[in-house]
Amino acid sequence: MALPKLNTPTYELILPSTGKAVKYRPFLVKEHKILLTMSEADDNETSRIIRELVDVCTFKELKVSSLPHFDIEYIFMNLRAKSISEKVNVIVTCDCGNKIDTSFSIDDLSIEKDPSHSNKIMLTDNVGIEMSYPNISDVISIIDSNDADKIMNLVESCIKGIFDSENYWEGANQTKEEISDFINSLTKEQFDKIENFFVTAPKIVQNIECECPECGKLNKARLEGLHNFFV
Repeated sequence: MALPKLNTPTYELILPSTGKAVKYRPFLVKEHKILLTMSEADDNETSRIIRELVDVCTFKELKVSSLPHFDIEYIFMNLRAKSISEKVNVIVTCDCGNKIDTSFSIDDLSIEKDPSHSNKIMLTDNVGIEMSYPNISDVISIIDSNDADKIMNLVESCIKGIFDSENYWEGANQTKEEISDFINSLTKEQFDKIENFFVTAPKIVQNIECECPECGKLNKARLEGLHNFFV
């Protein structure tokens, strides 16, 4: 006689990039086992695991590989909340050197959106570029990296198109060399506008306040992005 099948609960969240409602379910035991391997995984493996878990737990209804990184991060943190715990333990280091054990609730996470942010950037009065958001693989690959080539490759890969008052050139239709030459021809001021696109892009944030038991100072910490949160 076949064993009974259990019903898995489903939940709903709002995708930060589009405002669209997305249904998801928690990790199953087999997926939680995969999650445990992340601590020993390299960057490529980590991003693959995150993408696959998000894909299967949202019933494969999203094009996960093309989602902005902040969408993936937000979904993944909600999966963690429903699958493991809404409470996340973190360590805040006080100026006195004491390490403070504290925690926050994933329900308190917010998506920070800069009102000045735009994916269309005017470089001159007539010429501009349209940007796309990096995916989770791109973001993980440059975390804590000072590799100028990696950073430049990320910028180039996020150029969706280049336009003037009469024409629009799809980034995907240009060679890597053509895009690279275009970027290298920019002034520092023009490139700073592109950099500001990444700085002001939507992000997961959590502000934490905790008092140091050793010196009594009120510490304020800000966590940003998936890499700052313990999984």
